[in-house]
Amino acid sequence: QVRLGRTLRDDLPLTAAAAAAGEIGVEHAHVLAALAPTSERRREALASPDVECDEAWLVRQAKLNTVDDLRTVVRHWAAAADTDADDRGYVQACERQHLQVSPTLGGYHVQGFLTVDVGQALVTALEAVTPVPAAGDTSTTDQRRAQAVGVLANLVLDKGLAGEGRASRPRLNVLVSYETLQAVTERAMARQDARTLPRLGSVLTAESVLHGPQFEDGTPIPRILLDRLACDGEFNRVIFGPQSEILDVGRAERTFTRARRNAIIARDRHCRFPGCTAPPTLSECHHVRHWARDHGSTSVSNGILLCWHHHGYVHARGIEIHRQGGRWVFTDAAGRELGDPCPDDEAG
Repeated sequence: QVRLGRTLRDDLPLTAAAAAAGEIGVEHAHVLAALAPTSERRREALASPDVECDEAWLVRQAKLNTVDDLRTVVRHWAAAADTDADDRGYVQACERQHLQVSPTLGGYHVQGFLTVDVGQALVTALEAVTPVPAAGDTSTTDQRRAQAVGVLANLVLDKGLAGEGRASRPRLNVLVSYETLQAVTERAMARQDARTLPRLGSVLTAESVLHGPQFEDGTPIPRILLDRLACDGEFNRVIFGPQSEILDVGRAERTFTRARRNAIIARDRHCRFPGCTAPPTLSECHHVRHWARDHGSTSVSNGILLCWHHHGYVHARGIEIHRQGGRWVFTDAAGRELGDPCPDDEAG
């Protein structure tokens, strides 16, 4: 408030008078004070009688525009009034640019500052892949934007967009021992019967605690996320000896082969979740009958195309999918059908 008062007193007398008279709001005054008198040339332009867009013009804009719109107007004014200062500001912004992605309890904390061009590119890309909310989905815009960050990362990794000229294609690696995979399957089977729950002793063993499903950096993976990653992932068999020496490296096999994926794409054409039309490039194949829990086959008839957002949504909400005539039917945990029917296209 002291800084605002000094700026109004020294550089923006007309703005101060308009704010004192209640003709513009305090937030409007803050915008003008923060952006307008930030260089000598801009101060000259504010007070010059020979300039059309002087301080009086900016005050009129403040009376006519919202705070956000005024901020845009003043940014354009500042750029035109002193292009050199605008260039210096961009160079300084480049030096300040940073991004921190830090692991924390339950996830990652993101903090940073981006230049206008990087920010514009990121916002445009996020808007392009931000998932369409499902019927009854109460997630906020910020939550869907966070999911879109994962979609962008998946596009780069799964489509090999960053693999040119590299020795190996970058990918997200998950480490699961055979014993752990068996235990996960047994627990999933037990959960199908509400009366049969896994014994605590079978869950809290040294093997399950120290060698449970994890990313390469040791971060544990929730079972529901492991189920999703296993749906359309690529499996590599690596057998270790008692001293952790590698004894055998098996051939990578994709759960859904290229031919099967192409067949599913040709049939479904887009994400089949009710109301969603995300294209195949933003989607992956989901086992209708889960491969581990239900011993579902990896076949075209047991696969359905879901975008990354709704693939996770289906796993997280326990949504079941089945065919009814010529359409897919989605039901929630209570057995209620979700949204509008999803009839197959004529090609299906």
